[in-house]
Amino acid sequence: MASVEPKRDSKLRRESVLEVVKKHGYDRKLSMVPESGVLLDVADVAPSPCRDYCQIMVTRTEVIFRWWKISSRNDARVNPGEIRECHEDFLFDERCQSEIHRVFGERMEEYVKNLCKGHIDYLPRIPTKALVHICTFLDLQDIARLCRVSKQFRELGNSDELWEKIYRLNCGQPITPELRALADDQGWKKLFFTNKIQLQMQLRRKATKRH
Repeated sequence: MASVEPKRDSKLRRESVLEVVKKHGYDRKLSMVPESGVLLDVADVAPSPCRDYCQIMVTRTEVIFRWWKISSRNDARVNPGEIRECHEDFLFDERCQSEIHRVFGERMEEYVKNLCKGHIDYLPRIPTKALVHICTFLDLQDIARLCRVSKQFRELGNSDELWEKIYRLNCGQPITPELRALADDQGWKKLFFTNKIQLQMQLRRKATKRH
């Protein structure tokens, strides 16, 4: 089984990660908050009986809750309603909190409150390419643990983008067209855990089929 043994200097590692993050539009001083300033933007349909269309947006400075009345009359023209207030005001606005709870559920209400209190979940906001780069410095057990954190990290931890990088860094084998074709069929993760003898046999079989 191949193993991940990063040998890069920690200072260079830190600088290279920051370069990747900065390259994708994130400012280090803003703690990975995107330049748009939007921390959350979700929309959903309210539960019966009203079935209104609602949106909740949280920026660095304010909370915006919008709703569109859904009418059965085709000629009805109803302007959307909106509540817009700063984080501090939202934390005291039980009516707005109640509406978010009604439409989006208790977990979303608590999540919005936490954002307003400054408890921002920075890690999922890092660009995917930067996260892939960071993961190449983890050992296999840490990557497996990361996959259990959330759906986002499960997809990241099983992605071809990550495992191709890990393969290139640790297997010391040139990426030939035959090897890439095999990776397209089986995935880079499976290829990484295939020992060299099995890999050579699979490559020979692939070449034989082509001829």
